[in-house]
Amino acid sequence: MKTYETIIKDGKVVYPEKTIKANIGILNGKIDYIGSDEKIHADNIVDACGRYVLPGAIDPHTHPVYLDNIEGLSKTAAFGGVTTVIHYAYAKPGKSLVSTVKDYIQEGEATSYIDFALHGGLFDTKKQADEIPESVKLGVTSFKMFMAYAKLGWMTDDYALAKAMDIIGRTGGMASLHAENGLVIDYIQDKLLKEKANFKERFLETSPDTAEAEAIFRAVQIGKLMKCPVYIPHISSKAGIKTMKYLKDEGYKVYAETCPHYLSLTWDELKGKGPLGKVGPSIKTEEDLISLWDAVETGYIDTIGSDHAPKDKKVEDDFFTAPYGTPEIETMLPILWEFGINRGKITVNKLAAILSENTARIMGLFPKKGRLDTGSDADIVIIDPDEEWIVSKGNQHSNASYTLFEGKTILGRVKHVFSRGRLVVNGNSFLGESGWGEFLKTNAGQ
Repeated sequence: MKTYETIIKDGKVVYPEKTIKANIGILNGKIDYIGSDEKIHADNIVDACGRYVLPGAIDPHTHPVYLDNIEGLSKTAAFGGVTTVIHYAYAKPGKSLVSTVKDYIQEGEATSYIDFALHGGLFDTKKQADEIPESVKLGVTSFKMFMAYAKLGWMTDDYALAKAMDIIGRTGGMASLHAENGLVIDYIQDKLLKEKANFKERFLETSPDTAEAEAIFRAVQIGKLMKCPVYIPHISSKAGIKTMKYLKDEGYKVYAETCPHYLSLTWDELKGKGPLGKVGPSIKTEEDLISLWDAVETGYIDTIGSDHAPKDKKVEDDFFTAPYGTPEIETMLPILWEFGINRGKITVNKLAAILSENTARIMGLFPKKGRLDTGSDADIVIIDPDEEWIVSKGNQHSNASYTLFEGKTILGRVKHVFSRGRLVVNGNSFLGESGWGEFLKTNAGQ
């Protein structure tokens, strides 16, 4: 009789289309058995006690260059039930895209606790676009560009965007766009500066829904011209969703992502945290939040990404000069559980789709990742839906000094996390090994 390395017994195994009661046998880092046989043998048995067993979350939107490096980010990710991260490898102006990608791969293979893939990040797009084919050969097939942040010198204009998308389309890949009209936003900011406006009170004016909707439409139209699939991260508004619905209904090849903070917070309730809540695009209104949940439920949102970008900032800092970004990856799954499943907005099956299988398919990592099937990597999360806990900086593992969800009560907690069959989180204990994570080549948008 076959002996498995690990058996997870008596779990509710979750798929996008069903939930079954089953045991899972793990062998050589893969799922080797799923079924009801109680007589299978293993060196190690983990009793799920009737709890939910989900595929490890895949986070398509992480930034390991601020307070959390690749090693630290992968640890806080694992505690949140994330077993694969896709980092943005940002090549700042004057830097080589290919060299940046190679540096990220080297650091990740040396230090990451979990598996990782990469997006190439272009800050000097007109020049760096020529390096896209070589990056594709390295296994990086999705490329991030900014349609905003002109003052910072990060913005990709339409000429450079068309060039990059043309190369991506011909090479085989996908463009990822921070979709906000940057020049319009810069004008609004300049106007408010002249007025000596209170930027905390008027923050939403500097990240308007119309600027997001216009940029989404423009990005996808250019993508169509260049035969390039488009991925829109961190959609934040009802107007952005309305545009996305139109494009998807018309058959454009576009994928939509939103983030947990847009699904759980509004600027009215966050305003008191000042710069800590400053993210781009901004967290907006209750009407926007409701529209985003509707898009998740109806499938117009394909994926959820954390946009984990913890920055060193304090409540009392100057709001206008404070950087954008917050720590999000460890709270992503719990927040979606509390605000989505517990409040009846989505099912646990939808959660398995938007946090795992959809992302794996879009990024070309399926069926290795994203689903609990035999032959797939044993990236597994066990969640106790009945354990109540309170989010605080003290129980988070990011190097950030704060969490936007301080004091939030969550019903449902990550208990066990497996990465390729290895138990890396056991309750509050971390068992991961630095350098365990493998670099994953993608085949994005295909």
